Formats: sequence, structure tokens, C-alpha cells
Amino acid sequence: MAETKIEREITTAPPADGKAHAAPPKMNGAVVKEKETEKKGPVRRVLPFIFGAILIVGAIYGWHIIQYNKVHENTDDAQIDADISPILPRIAGYVTAVNVIDNQHVDSNAVLVTLDAQDLRLKVQGAQAAVDAAQGAVRTAEAGATAARANAATADVNRRKTAEDLARAQGLYKGNAITKEQLDAAQAAAEAAAAQFKAASDQAAAAETQVASAEAAVKQRLSDLENAKLQSSYATVVSPVKGTVAKKNVEIGEFIQAGQPLMAITQDDIWITANYKETQLEDIRPGQRVEFTADAYPDATFHGTVQSISPATGAKFSLLPPDNASGNFVKVTQRVPVKILVDRGNYEHTPLRPGMSVDVTITTGK
Repeated sequence: MAETKIEREITTAPPADGKAHAAPPKMNGAVVKEKETEKKGPVRRVLPFIFGAILIVGAIYGWHIIQYNKVHENTDDAQIDADISPILPRIAGYVTAVNVIDNQHVDSNAVLVTLDAQDLRLKVQGAQAAVDAAQGAVRTAEAGATAARANAATADVNRRKTAEDLARAQGLYKGNAITKEQLDAAQAAAEAAAAQFKAASDQAAAAETQVASAEAAVKQRLSDLENAKLQSSYATVVSPVKGTVAKKNVEIGEFIQAGQPLMAITQDDIWITANYKETQLEDIRPGQRVEFTADAYPDATFHGTVQSISPATGAKFSLLPPDNASGNFVKVTQRVPVKILVDRGNYEHTPLRPGMSVDVTITTGK
């Protein structure tokens, strides 16, 4: 009780300067703190539920990501690929026409470039004339062979007749019906007829050889004619495939050499080369479905199918393949190219070009 009285006296005692001062608002502060506590109380009660909900959502999301990753393999080390056909002339000549421009779509066998072919046409005409001459030589050789065969036949008739005459003369000589001189004459005639037959037969065989040689010459001239026509056809440079013109490097009036690059044709069929880590290949198989997005069209989703897996890592096909036996070994996870065919028709309004970067996801399970 004494301590309480002293405290009251100290509290009600006037200040030393004689001025009256208001008592410190101890009760007001307590009231304010009570109000703040009352306001913060509901928030503190709700916070555990909020944190719990966040943990539950995070756990569900994490479980979903884990389950998703079990049946999907993703990589952003991928790009669009396509066959690019170079256009190279097969003959040299002056360019008389260029029928395409850069980025123009062309069909297969479309005329791209035309060369001056006047000298080639003259060669075709000369080759045709040589064919006609060779065919005339064949006819001449055949006529000679016919005459030679006729001479051989006549000589054969004469040989048989003289042989029969000789046989009769020999019989008559034995019967003393003819003289020795007559027998010798018959024998000489038979030998002469045999020699004439042999010569005629040889001439007929030679004539047949000449016919064969003339026919071979005709074949050679026909081959020359076909070659001249083929060379003349090379004056028209056509597209070997269907695609889009790129890197056109030829103008009218230019003299070009055989094998000089004129342009390139990027084919319409495209695919994806996705470089997956070797640790991702365990469940990847040909025929699995693929979804991918292109950096050029982030809001579009494309589809495809795994076609094949490279037989070696990309490093093995590099200019200088690594040789781990030549120095200190450092293990590096290698990447293996996976070829993915893009479904036709799902990129008409969002054209995909070779070289574009894509993000690929392969569905490896259900």
C-alpha cells in the first residue's frame, strides 16, 4: 500500500517549473495496441491456411511435372532441316534467259535457265548427216554381200560340174576311152573350179564382214547423234525437284562453266533434327508422336513423328572426331541426332523454314 501511495503522489505532483502538464497517455497506448491486435488476429489465423494451400498446390504441380517428365523427353537443341538441291549446268555457254527470281516456288522440271544452243544444234545436224551416210554404207555393203554370195553360188555350181566331169573322165580313161591329155584337162578344170569357189566364198565372207562393220558404224553414228541431242538438251537447265529458289547467282549474258553453281532449290518436304542427350534415349523409339513449337511462332503448336535415330553421336561425324585415347579423358554427355518427320499441312499459315530453332517434346509413353 505504501508503494502505491508513493506512485500516486509522484504521478500527481506538479512539475518543477510550476506549469501544469497532462498525464502521459498510458491507457490510450494500451487501447491502440489492443485494437491493432484485434485487427491482426484474423489475418494471422488465415495465414496457415494460405500457406497450406500453397504447399498443396505446389505438391500437386510438382507431382504432375514428375509424372509428365516420366513419359516425355524435351530438348531445345533442334532445328528444321530440308534437302537443298544445287543447280549446276552440265555444259558451258552464254545465258540467254533466266526464268526465275529469288524465293520463287517452282515445280519439278520447270525451266530455270536457258543457254545459247546454236552450236549444239549444228552438232546435232552433223551427227544426223553422219548417221545417214553410215546407213547408206550399210546398204552398199549389203548389195556387195549379195553379189558376193551369188558369185560364190555360181562358183559352187561350176565346182560340182567339173568334179563330176573329172569323175567321168577317170572312168573313161580306165576303159581307154579317152587319152591321158583329156583326163589331165578335166582334172585341171576341176581344180580351177574349186579354187574359184574358194575365192568366191572368201569374198562373200568378206562382204558379210563389211556389212557387219557398216552396221556397227551406224550404231556408233546413232550414239553420236544421241549424245549431240543430249548435249543440246543441257542448254535448258530445269529444276530437278519441287521447291523454292534460293541464292540465285546468274544473269542474262553471263558466260557460265559446266558445274558452276547457279542457284539452289530448297525442297518442300521438311523434317526436324533434334539432338537429344544420350541419357534421354532410353525410351525414344521410331513411330512415337512429337509436339514442337518454333521460336518464330511461339503461340503455334506443331506435330510430327519420330522416324529414326542416328547410328552415331554428332561428335563422330565432326571434322575432327574426339579420340579419348589420345589424352586426358573428360566425360562429356554426348548428343545423338533424332530425325522427326513433320505432319503435312499443319504449317500452311505458319511456314517453317530450314534452320529455324524449335523446342521438341517426344511422348515416350501414355
